[in-house]
Amino acid sequence: MKRERWEVLEKSLENLQPYYRLMNKLMSFGNDTILREKALDGLKGERYLDAGTGPGDMASLTIKKIKPKSVVLLDPSVFLLKKNGNNGEKVMGKFENIPFRDSSFDLVTCAFSFRDAIDHERAGEEISRVLEKNGYFVLVDLGKPDSMILKFLFYIYIFFYPVILSIFVTRGKLVREYSTLLYTYIEYPSYSKLKSIFERNNLFLVKEEKKMFGGAIMQVWKKYENINTK
Repeated sequence: MKRERWEVLEKSLENLQPYYRLMNKLMSFGNDTILREKALDGLKGERYLDAGTGPGDMASLTIKKIKPKSVVLLDPSVFLLKKNGNNGEKVMGKFENIPFRDSSFDLVTCAFSFRDAIDHERAGEEISRVLEKNGYFVLVDLGKPDSMILKFLFYIYIFFYPVILSIFVTRGKLVREYSTLLYTYIEYPSYSKLKSIFERNNLFLVKEEKKMFGGAIMQVWKKYENINTK
């Protein structure tokens, strides 16, 4: 994603913060919470990073269910970090340059934010780098099906549905902000491309669930050392 477009997107995300939870639930037809909870079932972690934490919904659930000893909340927006009510170390930073040493965490989560990365390839490398051996990476996000027919249908969905919803939920105040979500979907990797990004970085899929015909996905990846598919 071009940096100028990313900066517009980040400003839009800040403006959308008061409506984030409701709109996320409506846009995913209630699957956002379901996928978050299923992703965390059976997982453990003591050193936890929520990447692209935003208002902190994923972090709140993870802290409640897993009770990690240390929590880091990472986001490029100071505004959103201030709005995040979770206890933990709040750090300003991007996916492409996570400001922590190698193997700093044994659990990394990323919910509805990975698609906002400037460079998805670089973001995948950084997530793997800061994750220790046998650590877990949880991804919950929109999906981009490989099927051209489904992909076309989801382009229509992502362009019209959020905008129509925003007219009612925000009384038309943030239509422009929701229209910027189309940018992220256009440049978001398809399902197979996303999978290959993580596999090239020693992450291997151990659990997955799709909703909305692949329009919303939950994936749990485990990191292994000394096995590289590059």
